[in-house]
Amino acid sequence: MPKRVGVALLALILLATYATHFHNSFHFDDAHTIVNNAAIQSLRNIPRFFADARSFSSLPSNQSYRPLVSTLFAIDYKLGGLNPFWFHFSIFAVFLSLLILLFLFLDHLLDQAGRSAANVWIAFGAAALYGLHPANADTVNYIVASAEIISTLGIVGSFVIYLAFPELRRFYIYTLPATIVILAKPPAAIFPALLAAYLAVFSDSSAKRRLLDVAVPFLFCAAVLLVVEAMTPQTWVAGARDAHNYLITQPYVTLLYFKTFFWPNDLSADYDLDPFTTTDDARFWAGLLFVIVLLTASISCARYRRTRVIGFGLLWFLIALLPTSLFPLAEVMNDHRTFLPYIGLVIALAGMVSLACSRLAVRSARVAQTATITIVVIALFVLCTSAFATFQRNKVWRTEETLWRDVTIKSPNNSRGLMNYGNTLMAKGDFNGALDYFHRALALAPQYSVLFVNLAIAEDATNQSALVEQHFKEAMRLAPSSPDSYTFYARYLLAHSRAEEADSLIHHALSLSPTDLTARELLAQSNQRQTAEQYLGLSLQRYDQGRFSESITAAQDALKLRQDYAEAWNNICAANNKLGRYQEAVNACEQALRIKPDFDLARNNLQYAREQAKTSPQ
Repeated sequence: MPKRVGVALLALILLATYATHFHNSFHFDDAHTIVNNAAIQSLRNIPRFFADARSFSSLPSNQSYRPLVSTLFAIDYKLGGLNPFWFHFSIFAVFLSLLILLFLFLDHLLDQAGRSAANVWIAFGAAALYGLHPANADTVNYIVASAEIISTLGIVGSFVIYLAFPELRRFYIYTLPATIVILAKPPAAIFPALLAAYLAVFSDSSAKRRLLDVAVPFLFCAAVLLVVEAMTPQTWVAGARDAHNYLITQPYVTLLYFKTFFWPNDLSADYDLDPFTTTDDARFWAGLLFVIVLLTASISCARYRRTRVIGFGLLWFLIALLPTSLFPLAEVMNDHRTFLPYIGLVIALAGMVSLACSRLAVRSARVAQTATITIVVIALFVLCTSAFATFQRNKVWRTEETLWRDVTIKSPNNSRGLMNYGNTLMAKGDFNGALDYFHRALALAPQYSVLFVNLAIAEDATNQSALVEQHFKEAMRLAPSSPDSYTFYARYLLAHSRAEEADSLIHHALSLSPTDLTARELLAQSNQRQTAEQYLGLSLQRYDQGRFSESITAAQDALKLRQDYAEAWNNICAANNKLGRYQEAVNACEQALRIKPDFDLARNNLQYAREQAKTSPQ
């Protein structure tokens, strides 16, 4: 198979599998790095991304130094604002570029074990498997996780340059891609260790030559890491509460990652595995034994020519997990952390298939033919199954509701998952349902500041006024450096005509995060005396954002200034329709038509409300 044909076929397969994901919504950290981050809204800020890490996020605790990611986001925003399509499009382009390089990388690696006509097919199949693996779909769908894809692209790119252009090695050009992408995600600095493993397994050059080949990229990567460390603000928080507990959990997590690669039946966007508190936990010993066995197997395979590709792949998997295993992070496991390590398992699989093919070549023609057909059928089955699973996984990431509903099923003890699914219910107007999920989350995480903010919002909507301010204040106590603790309380105060109190909270939020769009918007609202028309515009804006309760509040503020404002009554009607409050919608639309009898939009909304009220009595 010509390589150009393989590249084209790989692109078509991936495009077909991911065709429906381009309009999937923003999730998780996308909120503070994209949606609420004013810094990415101008290309003129690109130099600032490299000079000020605070531009990466509107949350001080998440302001890590990733200028390449912010630059990509700024370009995406320029192309289409907050339309997720452009963000997904650029990430998919990077992902496809990575798979093409991986295809070439695998082909070169397999030739190290022995040239064969089957190598290009094996490389193609292995690259396709990596691209179609449902665990990797979580990384592709999670927009801020483009950092993983960019950093992996740089590492694989460095290997391709090193293998394809040996005459350029003395100039160390191969070092550049892996070094540069550290500015997307620091774990990319693991490249020198991966290269050292490759040279130990495959290289026949002198010890001095191998040392130089590793030493130079090590120095480059170390230098960039020092820059990243210096540029990262003191406010950034890795997230781990107890480093010891995190570390003793990682061997078991490695076992889970390995299992997930071969049997990805319980993927979750947010796992509920808690850190182990003691090494007496049997899972710690199971994980440790697994790591020892896998390390032993990788070293054993690496010693022999025919199995060294397998050994190198297993070593890659273990080495690539080191940054997230040794550096304590907020969650003990996440599927996007396996994005780079899974390349190692793909390499090992490709090595196993190549070994099987080489052994078949010395068998009788009939046996070889039968075995080859069997291998092809199994490969096609695995690829088709993976493609279908990825296609289905893309559906899970479609909206906040679909994603967090899946998390509550897969990870029922995850407080963040319960809270975020509650948020989706609250957005639909189901405040009692939201409160149920919030209280379930509170039982698991009684010190979760964001949860108290959401509790306060839901309680305000259900007229539980006695608890609202208590919960807002608790959120500020638990997270005094988080702008969200202040902005949401300020929004509540503004809605209750307490602008002076809100003003101090807004300014404090902006002092913590000048790029916080919510705080900027609230400041403008606080400083400007609103007219009825401005309140109506705000109501329409909230309606378009799906914030229907707030849309009603803004329309009611307009009516306080202008009681005969038919358009404001119509907005109340339309928002109540969205919330399923059909009788209230009927009352509002009737009021709009009393004021303005020829108001066709209000008449249509009234007709819809009456029809729904018949089948959904309140």
